[in-house]
Amino acid sequence: MNVATYARKLSRLRRVASHVDAHLGESLSLDALADIAHLSRFHFERVFNEYSGETPVARVRRLRLALARRRIEAGRVGSLLELAFDSGYGSAEAFSRAFRAAHGMAPSAVRPRAAEARPVRIELLTGQRIQYVHFRGRLGEGIPPFDELRAHALLAGIPRERRKGWCVQLAGDMNNPSGEIELQAALLSERLGQQVPGLQQGHLPEGHYAVLRIGGGFAIPGAAELARHIETSTGWRMQPDAPMLRCFHNTSYLPADFERQFDLYVPVER
Repeated sequence: MNVATYARKLSRLRRVASHVDAHLGESLSLDALADIAHLSRFHFERVFNEYSGETPVARVRRLRLALARRRIEAGRVGSLLELAFDSGYGSAEAFSRAFRAAHGMAPSAVRPRAAEARPVRIELLTGQRIQYVHFRGRLGEGIPPFDELRAHALLAGIPRERRKGWCVQLAGDMNNPSGEIELQAALLSERLGQQVPGLQQGHLPEGHYAVLRIGGGFAIPGAAELARHIETSTGWRMQPDAPMLRCFHNTSYLPADFERQFDLYVPVER
Protein backbone atom coordinates (compact mmCIF):
# COMPACT_ATOMS: atom_id res chain seq x y z
CA MET A 1 0.00 0.00 0.00
CA ASN A 2 1.40 3.43 -0.91
CA VAL A 3 1.39 6.54 1.30
CA ALA A 4 -1.51 8.26 -0.49
CA THR A 5 -3.75 5.18 -0.15
CA TYR A 6 -2.85 4.74 3.52
CA ALA A 7 -3.46 8.43 4.24
CA ARG A 8 -6.91 8.20 2.61
CA LYS A 9 -7.70 5.21 4.81
CA LEU A 10 -6.69 7.17 7.93
CA SER A 11 -8.84 10.07 6.76
CA ARG A 12 -11.83 7.71 6.48
CA LEU A 13 -11.28 6.49 10.04
CA ARG A 14 -11.03 10.08 11.26
CA ARG A 15 -14.31 10.88 9.48
CA VAL A 16 -15.96 8.03 11.38
CA ALA A 17 -14.48 9.23 14.67
CA SER A 18 -15.79 12.76 14.04
CA HIS A 19 -19.26 11.36 13.29
CA VAL A 20 -19.19 9.38 16.54
CA ASP A 21 -18.12 12.46 18.52
CA ALA A 22 -20.99 14.51 17.07
CA HIS A 23 -23.65 11.82 17.66
CA LEU A 24 -22.70 10.17 20.96
CA GLY A 25 -26.24 10.66 22.26
CA GLU A 26 -27.74 8.76 19.32
CA SER A 27 -27.82 5.12 18.20
CA LEU A 28 -24.51 4.21 16.55
CA SER A 29 -24.46 0.77 14.92
CA LEU A 30 -21.35 -0.88 13.55
CA ASP A 31 -23.00 -1.23 10.13
CA ALA A 32 -23.76 2.50 9.96
CA LEU A 33 -20.19 3.43 10.94
CA ALA A 34 -18.77 1.02 8.35
CA ASP A 35 -20.93 2.72 5.70
CA ILE A 36 -19.44 6.11 6.61
CA ALA A 37 -15.96 4.65 6.14
CA HIS A 38 -17.03 3.02 2.83
CA LEU A 39 -15.72 -0.32 4.08
CA SER A 40 -17.28 -3.69 4.79
CA ARG A 41 -18.25 -4.23 8.41
CA PHE A 42 -15.55 -6.86 8.98
CA HIS A 43 -12.78 -4.87 7.27
CA PHE A 44 -13.78 -1.63 8.98
CA GLU A 45 -13.74 -3.12 12.47
CA ARG A 46 -10.35 -4.74 11.89
CA VAL A 47 -8.72 -1.62 10.40
CA PHE A 48 -10.19 0.69 13.04
CA ASN A 49 -8.95 -1.56 15.85
CA GLU A 50 -5.48 -1.91 14.33
CA TYR A 51 -5.06 1.86 14.10
CA SER A 52 -6.76 3.14 17.25
CA GLY A 53 -6.21 0.20 19.60
CA GLU A 54 -9.93 -0.25 20.27
CA THR A 55 -12.98 -1.39 18.33
CA PRO A 56 -15.52 1.21 17.13
CA VAL A 57 -18.12 -0.06 19.62
CA ALA A 58 -15.60 0.06 22.47
CA ARG A 59 -14.73 3.65 21.53
CA VAL A 60 -18.39 4.70 21.63
CA ARG A 61 -18.82 3.08 25.04
CA ARG A 62 -15.61 4.63 26.42
CA LEU A 63 -16.43 8.14 25.21
CA ARG A 64 -19.98 8.02 26.60
CA LEU A 65 -18.65 7.04 30.02
CA ALA A 66 -15.90 9.68 29.82
CA LEU A 67 -18.47 12.37 28.99
CA ALA A 68 -20.63 11.16 31.87
CA ARG A 69 -17.74 11.66 34.27
CA ARG A 70 -17.05 15.14 32.89
CA ARG A 71 -20.73 16.05 33.40
CA ILE A 72 -20.56 14.93 37.03
CA GLU A 73 -17.33 16.89 37.58
CA ALA A 74 -18.92 19.98 36.03
CA GLY A 75 -22.07 19.62 38.17
CA ARG A 76 -24.31 19.17 35.11
CA VAL A 77 -26.29 16.09 36.19
CA GLY A 78 -29.99 16.02 37.01
CA SER A 79 -30.18 12.40 38.17
CA LEU A 80 -28.23 9.16 37.85
CA LEU A 81 -31.02 7.65 35.73
CA GLU A 82 -30.95 10.59 33.33
CA LEU A 83 -27.18 10.21 33.02
CA ALA A 84 -27.59 6.46 32.42
CA PHE A 85 -30.11 7.01 29.61
CA ASP A 86 -27.95 9.72 28.01
CA SER A 87 -25.00 7.32 28.08
CA GLY A 88 -26.88 4.54 26.31
CA TYR A 89 -27.79 2.35 29.31
CA GLY A 90 -31.24 1.09 30.17
CA SER A 91 -30.91 1.37 33.94
CA ALA A 92 -28.93 3.21 36.61
CA GLU A 93 -27.56 -0.12 37.85
CA ALA A 94 -26.11 -1.13 34.46
CA PHE A 95 -24.63 2.33 34.02
CA SER A 96 -23.06 2.28 37.50
CA ARG A 97 -21.42 -1.10 36.82
CA ALA A 98 -19.98 0.10 33.51
CA PHE A 99 -18.87 3.40 35.07
CA ARG A 100 -17.05 1.63 37.90
CA ALA A 101 -15.34 -0.73 35.44
CA ALA A 102 -14.16 2.23 33.34
CA HIS A 103 -13.15 4.67 36.07
CA GLY A 104 -12.49 2.52 39.14
CA MET A 105 -15.15 4.26 41.20
CA ALA A 106 -18.91 4.65 41.44
CA PRO A 107 -20.53 7.75 39.89
CA SER A 108 -21.40 8.92 43.43
CA ALA A 109 -17.68 8.99 44.33
CA VAL A 110 -16.83 11.55 41.62
CA ARG A 111 -16.50 15.07 43.01
CA PRO A 112 -17.15 18.36 41.18
CA ARG A 113 -13.96 19.93 39.89
CA ALA A 114 -13.27 23.60 39.32
CA ALA A 115 -11.85 24.77 36.00
CA GLU A 116 -8.06 24.62 36.04
CA ALA A 117 -5.89 27.68 35.48
CA ARG A 118 -3.43 27.62 32.58
CA PRO A 119 0.09 27.60 34.08
CA VAL A 120 2.89 28.92 31.87
CA ARG A 121 6.51 27.80 31.84
CA ILE A 122 9.46 29.13 29.84
CA GLU A 123 11.42 26.56 27.84
CA LEU A 124 14.49 26.91 25.62
CA LEU A 125 14.50 24.76 22.46
CA THR A 126 17.85 24.17 20.76
CA GLY A 127 18.73 22.04 17.77
CA GLN A 128 15.94 19.44 17.87
CA ARG A 129 15.95 17.63 14.52
CA ILE A 130 12.62 16.74 12.92
CA GLN A 131 11.27 14.81 9.96
CA TYR A 132 8.17 16.37 8.50
CA VAL A 133 5.50 16.82 5.86
CA HIS A 134 5.24 20.36 4.52
CA PHE A 135 1.71 21.66 3.91
CA ARG A 136 0.37 24.86 2.38
CA GLY A 137 -3.36 25.25 1.75
CA ARG A 138 -6.68 24.93 3.56
CA LEU A 139 -7.14 22.27 6.21
CA GLY A 140 -10.93 22.18 5.84
CA GLU A 141 -12.58 19.64 8.14
CA GLY A 142 -9.65 17.22 8.17
CA ILE A 143 -5.95 17.26 9.00
CA PRO A 144 -4.41 15.81 5.80
CA PRO A 145 -0.74 16.61 6.55
CA PHE A 146 -0.91 14.67 9.82
CA ASP A 147 -2.62 11.72 8.12
CA GLU A 148 0.18 11.73 5.54
CA LEU A 149 2.82 11.98 8.28
CA ARG A 150 1.39 9.01 10.15
CA ALA A 151 1.03 7.02 6.92
CA HIS A 152 4.76 7.48 6.23
CA ALA A 153 5.65 6.44 9.78
CA LEU A 154 3.31 3.43 9.85
CA LEU A 155 4.53 2.13 6.51
CA ALA A 156 8.11 2.47 7.79
CA GLY A 157 7.21 0.29 10.79
CA ILE A 158 7.71 3.02 13.42
CA PRO A 159 6.08 1.81 16.68
CA ARG A 160 3.33 3.84 18.32
CA GLU A 161 5.42 5.11 21.26
CA ARG A 162 7.90 6.79 18.90
CA ARG A 163 5.30 8.65 16.82
CA LYS A 164 4.52 11.67 19.05
CA GLY A 165 3.59 14.51 16.71
CA TRP A 166 4.60 18.17 16.49
CA CYS A 167 3.18 20.99 14.41
CA VAL A 168 5.24 23.99 13.29
CA GLN A 169 2.76 26.72 12.33
CA LEU A 170 4.61 28.88 9.81
CA ALA A 171 1.76 31.10 8.59
CA GLY A 172 -2.01 31.45 8.85
CA ASP A 173 -4.48 30.70 11.62
CA MET A 174 -5.32 27.10 12.56
CA ASN A 175 -8.45 28.42 14.33
CA ASN A 176 -9.82 29.15 10.84
CA PRO A 177 -10.02 25.86 8.86
CA SER A 178 -11.18 27.66 5.71
CA GLY A 179 -8.21 30.03 5.67
CA GLU A 180 -4.85 29.56 3.98
CA ILE A 181 -2.21 28.05 6.26
CA GLU A 182 1.38 26.85 6.05
CA LEU A 183 2.75 24.29 8.49
CA GLN A 184 5.07 21.37 9.05
CA ALA A 185 3.56 18.16 10.49
CA ALA A 186 6.58 16.69 12.23
CA LEU A 187 8.09 13.89 14.30
CA LEU A 188 11.28 14.18 16.37
CA SER A 189 14.18 12.43 14.61
CA GLU A 190 15.74 11.35 17.92
CA ARG A 191 12.61 9.41 18.87
CA LEU A 192 12.28 7.86 15.40
CA GLY A 193 15.82 6.48 15.39
CA GLN A 194 15.87 6.27 11.58
CA GLN A 195 15.20 8.25 8.44
CA VAL A 196 11.60 7.69 7.33
CA PRO A 197 11.31 7.51 3.52
CA GLY A 198 9.35 10.41 2.03
CA LEU A 199 9.77 12.82 4.95
CA GLN A 200 11.76 16.05 4.74
CA GLN A 201 14.39 16.87 7.36
CA GLY A 202 14.84 20.02 9.42
CA HIS A 203 14.85 21.44 12.95
CA LEU A 204 12.32 22.91 15.33
CA PRO A 205 12.81 26.69 15.39
CA GLU A 206 15.24 27.50 18.20
CA GLY A 207 14.61 30.00 20.96
CA HIS A 208 12.69 30.65 24.15
CA TYR A 209 9.03 29.66 24.32
CA ALA A 210 6.19 30.16 26.75
CA VAL A 211 4.55 26.75 27.04
CA LEU A 212 0.86 26.26 27.89
CA ARG A 213 -1.13 23.02 28.06
CA ILE A 214 -4.27 23.27 25.88
CA GLY A 215 -7.14 20.78 25.95
CA GLY A 216 -10.43 20.29 24.19
CA GLY A 217 -9.63 20.62 20.49
CA PHE A 218 -7.19 22.43 18.22
CA ALA A 219 -8.34 26.00 18.94
CA ILE A 220 -6.06 28.32 20.91
CA PRO A 221 -6.69 31.72 22.55
CA GLY A 222 -6.36 34.81 20.38
CA ALA A 223 -3.00 36.59 20.08
CA ALA A 224 -3.96 39.49 22.36
CA GLU A 225 -5.21 37.16 25.11
CA LEU A 226 -2.12 34.96 24.81
CA ALA A 227 0.22 37.96 24.99
CA ARG A 228 -1.48 39.32 28.13
CA HIS A 229 -1.52 35.94 29.87
CA ILE A 230 2.14 35.20 29.09
CA GLU A 231 3.41 38.63 30.14
CA THR A 232 1.33 38.65 33.33
CA SER A 233 2.46 35.12 34.25
CA THR A 234 6.15 35.29 33.29
CA GLY A 235 7.24 38.83 32.43
CA TRP A 236 8.26 37.64 28.95
CA ARG A 237 6.79 39.22 25.78
CA MET A 238 5.27 37.30 22.90
CA GLN A 239 7.22 37.59 19.64
CA PRO A 240 4.97 38.75 16.80
CA ASP A 241 4.93 36.81 13.52
CA ALA A 242 7.20 34.00 14.78
CA PRO A 243 6.19 30.33 14.30
CA MET A 244 4.16 28.74 17.09
CA LEU A 245 4.62 25.05 17.85
CA ARG A 246 2.31 22.35 19.16
CA CYS A 247 3.45 19.13 20.82
CA PHE A 248 0.60 16.63 20.93
CA HIS A 249 -0.06 14.41 23.94
CA ASN A 250 -3.07 12.42 22.77
CA THR A 251 -3.25 8.92 24.23
CA SER A 252 -5.23 7.78 21.17
CA TYR A 253 -4.75 8.37 17.46
CA LEU A 254 -8.47 9.05 17.12
CA PRO A 255 -9.17 11.21 20.18
CA ALA A 256 -12.48 12.95 20.66
CA ASP A 257 -12.23 16.73 20.71
CA PHE A 258 -12.68 16.86 24.48
CA GLU A 259 -9.75 14.41 24.89
CA ARG A 260 -7.25 16.36 22.78
CA GLN A 261 -4.21 17.61 24.69
CA PHE A 262 -1.21 19.52 23.40
CA ASP A 263 1.47 21.89 24.63
CA LEU A 264 1.38 25.22 22.81
CA TYR A 265 4.85 26.72 22.36
CA VAL A 266 4.63 30.50 21.92
CA PRO A 267 7.91 32.25 20.96
CA VAL A 268 8.85 34.93 23.52
CA GLU A 269 11.55 37.49 24.26
CA ARG A 270 12.61 39.64 27.19
